[in-house]
Amino acid sequence: MTTPHTSRQGIDRTYRYVYLVPAVLVFTVFFLLPAFFGMYLSLTDASTYVPDTHYVGLANYRTLFGDGSVLWNATRNQFVYAALVTVGKTGLGVAIAFLLNRAFKGSRVLRAVVYLPIMFSTIVVGLLFNYILKADGPVNALLKPFGLAQDWFGSFDLALYSVTAVDTWMGVGWTVVLVLAALQAVPGELIESAQLDGAGPWQVARHIKLPYIRHAINLAVLITFITGMKAFDLIYATTGGGPGTATEVLTSYVYKQLNTGALGYAAAVNVFQFVTITVVALVINRFVRRMEATP
Repeated sequence: MTTPHTSRQGIDRTYRYVYLVPAVLVFTVFFLLPAFFGMYLSLTDASTYVPDTHYVGLANYRTLFGDGSVLWNATRNQFVYAALVTVGKTGLGVAIAFLLNRAFKGSRVLRAVVYLPIMFSTIVVGLLFNYILKADGPVNALLKPFGLAQDWFGSFDLALYSVTAVDTWMGVGWTVVLVLAALQAVPGELIESAQLDGAGPWQVARHIKLPYIRHAINLAVLITFITGMKAFDLIYATTGGGPGTATEVLTSYVYKQLNTGALGYAAAVNVFQFVTITVVALVINRFVRRMEATP
C-alpha cells in the first residue's frame, strides 16, 4: 500500500531528475557530441578542400607520432607554459591575497585593480603587449640606456617566458579573489587564540591560515594548470607560435593544421591533447586530494 510519505518521496525523486534534464541535454549537445565527432574525424582523411571523407583508421595518429620532433616540441612547450603560469599565478595570487586581507586605506580599490586585467579581452591584451614589448617599443626605450633592452617576443630564449609573464599578469586576479575569499572565512577565534598563545603574524599565517585555505590554493593550481594546457589566444595574439617553434604549443599546432584544411589530422592532435589533459588533471586531482586528506 502506498503511503502519502512514499508518494511524496517519489515526487521529489522525479523532480530531481526533471531538473537534471536541461543540464544533461546542454552537456550532451555542446560537449559530448562534438567530442565524439572529433574522435570520429581523427580516424578519417577529412579535409576542407576535398568533399569526400574516407575512413583511414589510425593513419593520422601514425603520422602524428611518426613526426616526433614536432609533437614533442609542442607538448613540451605546452607543459612548460602551463607549469610557469601555474607557479606564477598561484604564488603571486597567494601573496597578494595575504596583503589585501589586511585592512588599510585603499585596499578595496587595490582589489579591483588586481582583478581588472581578467576583464579585458585576451586578444586585445596580447596585441597591446605585442606593441609594448616589441623591439622598438616603449619598454625597450626605457631599458635601452641601461643595456637591458630585449626582443621579448622575438627571441627564441625569451618568447615563451614573456608570454607566460603576460598571462600571469592578466590572470593572477582570479587566484587572488579565490584565496582572499578563503582567507576571510578563517575563523577569527582561531587567530585570536594563536595570538594569545604568543604566535606572531608569520606563525599565524603558516600554521593557521595556510592550512585553512589549502583547498582554495589546490583548486587554483588544478584549474590554472588545466587552463594553461589549453592556452591559445594569448600565444596567438603575441607570437603566433613563433619565433620558429619557440612558443608552438598543441593548440597553436592544431590551428595551423586547420589552416591547411587537414581536419582529420587536426582532430587527431586535438584528441591527443584531450587525453593528455585528462590524464594530467586526474593525476593532479589525486595528488591534491591526498594533500587535503593529510592533517
